[in-house]
Parts: sequence; C-alpha cells; structure tokens
Amino acid sequence: MKIPLFKQLILTGATAAVISLTRVAQADVEVVIAGGNASSSVLFDRATNLFGGSFTATYGLSSSTVRTYAGTIPGYTTGNTTNLGTVTLDFVLNGAVQGLQDIEAGNPQLTAEGSDTLPPTLIDSSSTPQAAQVDPSILNSQPVYVVPYVFIKNIAAGSADSAGITNLTARQAVYLETAGANIPATFFGGAGTNPVYFIGRNSGSAVRTEVDANIGNYSGIVTYYTNGLSNTPQLDLSGDPGLSSGSTLYNTVAAVTNAIGTVSVSNAKSGAARLEYEGVPYAYTNVINGSYPLWYYENYYTLNSQQAGTPSTAQKTVINLFYSSITNSSYWVSPVYTNNYIPEPVLQVKRGLDGTLIQLK
Repeated sequence: MKIPLFKQLILTGATAAVISLTRVAQADVEVVIAGGNASSSVLFDRATNLFGGSFTATYGLSSSTVRTYAGTIPGYTTGNTTNLGTVTLDFVLNGAVQGLQDIEAGNPQLTAEGSDTLPPTLIDSSSTPQAAQVDPSILNSQPVYVVPYVFIKNIAAGSADSAGITNLTARQAVYLETAGANIPATFFGGAGTNPVYFIGRNSGSAVRTEVDANIGNYSGIVTYYTNGLSNTPQLDLSGDPGLSSGSTLYNTVAAVTNAIGTVSVSNAKSGAARLEYEGVPYAYTNVINGSYPLWYYENYYTLNSQQAGTPSTAQKTVINLFYSSITNSSYWVSPVYTNNYIPEPVLQVKRGLDGTLIQLK
C-alpha cells in the first residue's frame, strides 16, 4: 500500500469530544516537489513567499537541491472555508528526468527531514516525459516558463589554450561531449594544443537531455570531474557519468583548466564565460525570436486522476497557489526570474518535442 502524500492531523480522546460540530475540519498538507534543479532559485523564492515570510526551513546534505519549508498560508488557516493547517513543501531536486521517472515508479524521496517514504506529488521538469522514457498519458501538465541553457568555459589565467574559444557549432559540441581529452583546443578555435575537458551533467538532468537533443548527440558522454585538491581533471568512469547539479558543474568548470561545460542560464555565474552557439549568443531576445535554440519549456507534472497517488484536494490547492505565484506576470520582473527564465507567452516561436525544429507561432 502506498503511503498517503499528506499528513492528517488526528484528533483523539477528550480533545475530539469537545470539538464543535460547526468547525471546519483542518488537515496538515505535505507536498513533495522533485525534478529539475535549474529552477531551484525560483522554487525556493516562491516557497518562502507562499508562507508570507513566516516559515521554518530544514536543509539536507545538499542544501542547494534538498530543502523543506513549512508554515501556514495566509488566507488558508483556521477559521476560513479552506483550512490547510501547516503546509510542508519538500524539495528534492534530483533532476528533471529523474523526477519524471520517480513519479511514474512511485519512488520514495529522501527529503531534508530524512523521510524516504513519500513519492513525489509534483515534478518540475524541462524535459518531456518522452525524453525521460515515461508514459505521458499518466500525467497532467501545466506550462511554467522557458529554461535556456548555455555552454560555459573556464576563464582563469591558466586556461590560455581555450581563451580564444568563443563559439561552438553543433558538430564541435558533439565532439566536445564524446571524444574525451583527445582533441586540442585549436579544434574549437583556441590557440594551444592542450586538450579541452568537457564537464557534463548526468542522465537525470534536463541540461543533458535538452542540450544533447539540440546538438544531435545520440550517444553517451565522456566527462570529467575534479578531486577538489589539485583540480586535476579525473575521467568519470561511473555507470552514469556526469555531475548531479548545476551549481556543482559550474564550480567544477571554474576550477578545471581549459574546461567547458553545460548549465542552465541560472547557473551561469560571472566566474565563467558563456559561449555562443552556432554564432548566436544567449540573450533574452534571441530566445524570443528563435535565433538561439538551446532551450525548452518547463512544466509542472502531476499524476492524473486515473493513477494511484494523484494529489488530494488540499494538495491541489497548494500546488495551484504555488503555480499562480510563479506564472503571475508581476513576478516576471523579479531579479530571481529576469534573464534566467523566459515567460512562454512572450515567445514569438514554438517547438514540439525536445530539440525539434523552432517555428514561428
């Protein structure tokens, strides 16, 4: 039997005996949000906003991807028609692909509170179910915004060989991801013959699926990591090579000489340089007009009513409030949102499945 996705406040004994029959029943609500960590800054920002600034926070071992926020939502507390009680939002941002696979399989999530018994309620993903090899018919989806991706390079003084690399073509990008440290920097437009090291995400990530779909990489990747001591690149020989979060990837690119990696724009900080793709730089306007192709739609996914584990009425209320706070046009000017994410309604273009042709609307 699956464990319910919310916590019921149980009233027993003498306490229950004195409750007025006219009182509206109140139940605490827990929502487990898994999926892409490219949206973590927005998710955490809107979570704290949902509670009106009064909440408790618990951080997991990876605080950038695993957190729990708990509090009450103004207007939905005791004495109102809809009483949500204490609302708990568990964020387990384990990757856009992994999240979709976990909700389909009902896999329990290890939350910041240490719970590993609750499967996801909501998936935040810029990969499609098809890209994750998940049956789309079991899911409901709500569009959120567009997530753009970029190639970034190390800009430390020691990266002289890659200093001249400013652009990647699709063919160069495929070689970068698949050839390992066997191609000199000159192949990519650099000035030296030392190798360039690719730093990639694991297969549970939308950065991986969406970039690969755009450049046409249909095989695996040859990627590196750093041991954190001498920042010497180490070949990743694991069964699923690639790093598990965008922040870790950024830090690795910033540490490894002549490194190039892929991240969401929200993880492309000032300590690394963004590369153009096919001669076009990432810019808000270039995504809108269709000239920059490394992006895909972010969606919220929940199990539909035909599936066990579909959200309860109370959970749907919380999800809808959370969704509205993100998609409201007044939030588009937030510094957390601006230039990191792009509202779908402003796009002049559209596309179908991951990496497919961009067309005018």
